[in-house]
Amino acid sequence: MTTAAPITQSRSRIVLSNPSFRRLWAMGGSTSTMRWLETLALGAFVYELTEDEFKVALVFFCRMIPMFALGAFIGSFSDRVNRKRLLVVAAAALSAVYAALGISVVTDHITLWQIYLGALFAGIVWATDFPVRRAMIGDVVARENVGAALGLDLATNSFTRIPGPLLGGLFLASVGMGAVYFMGAALFLASSIIALTLSYSPPEKSVERVNPLRNIAEGFSYIRKDTVIMTVLTITIIMNMFAFPYQSMVPVITDEVLGVGDLALGVLVSVEGLGATIGALLIASRSTPARYTRIFVFGSIFFLFVIMAFSRVPWYALALPLMFVGGFGMSGFGTMQSILIVSTTPPHVRGRVLGVLAVTIGTGPIAALGLGLLARAAGAPFALLAMSLTGFALLGITLLVNPSFLRLRDAAPLEEREPSGGRGLSEAPARR
Repeated sequence: MTTAAPITQSRSRIVLSNPSFRRLWAMGGSTSTMRWLETLALGAFVYELTEDEFKVALVFFCRMIPMFALGAFIGSFSDRVNRKRLLVVAAAALSAVYAALGISVVTDHITLWQIYLGALFAGIVWATDFPVRRAMIGDVVARENVGAALGLDLATNSFTRIPGPLLGGLFLASVGMGAVYFMGAALFLASSIIALTLSYSPPEKSVERVNPLRNIAEGFSYIRKDTVIMTVLTITIIMNMFAFPYQSMVPVITDEVLGVGDLALGVLVSVEGLGATIGALLIASRSTPARYTRIFVFGSIFFLFVIMAFSRVPWYALALPLMFVGGFGMSGFGTMQSILIVSTTPPHVRGRVLGVLAVTIGTGPIAALGLGLLARAAGAPFALLAMSLTGFALLGITLLVNPSFLRLRDAAPLEEREPSGGRGLSEAPARR
């Protein structure tokens, strides 16, 4: 007879009693607030300046391309250095960049190239979140509590999508883009200070100096052996290329189709954040390893469906509830994405694997540019419809190739999941 695992609520209390986790959690909350605030504000600001869908998509491209270009290198680097120091330096540097951009706005010297360059630098810093901060969460909590810890972290990330877009819309409608940048400077300065107070003992590392390219190659080699990680990364690519670029077109659709201003735009995006927050909290309190892959897949499917429906919505009043329920699908995908990767990856390669995850997330900008060009030629609604239908098709093909992914019952590293060294997915254990 086996002993039941502690309920997730107890695990949540355990991880919250960990001061190192609390600091990493607070950093994630402060920086993700700025991420969602800036995502909305920059898109609306650039569209007001240019009235060009492609130039709006280019902001999204600059924000996300560092994950694709640098994610694996950052992951490899983070496995060989003190991750705490990376957090301190990265947050302080971005705080200074935001302060400089804010000054450029209030002195009326801001240019498009400065906006794009600032978005690019912000993207470099955000590319460290998966292989550095979230890898550290896996370091400071026990493996059996990783699901609860990441569930809380991702629920907080979802919650920040409520005040972030609201503040972005409010600032644009009242005091302007300069306030957005100055708030970013304050939030990342606070994040850097929090990182300085963090008590963190990095995992033991090999004293052998390894070529970074070889280190990355070893990470990819480990990933190829595990069909769970491979499937998670494949679906992540699909969602980031054919789902999440929709965010760059929301300011365009609210202006051209729904006919609302900046504040109403902020409310619309915040409502999606509310749904994502509730969904992430439900997942953190009720999910078990036996359900991880199903939550991940069905959340992805539902989110794609909502994007497709949003592309056809003619009224703002109908878009609000649609975005709210879409947040549930987003939380299913986003929460399980991190939990599955961290739970199935041993500590000595976790940074590298999370770095590869950052690369797969970084594929989004490539599709965002194509989405912008298609929107310029055929309109944003048609572009979103075509994008979501393509995502449906590719997700279906992925599940047909690997149908056993939905039957995963043991979210553990491959070596523990399959002591024999096989590559298939473990099935549900027999009842005793």
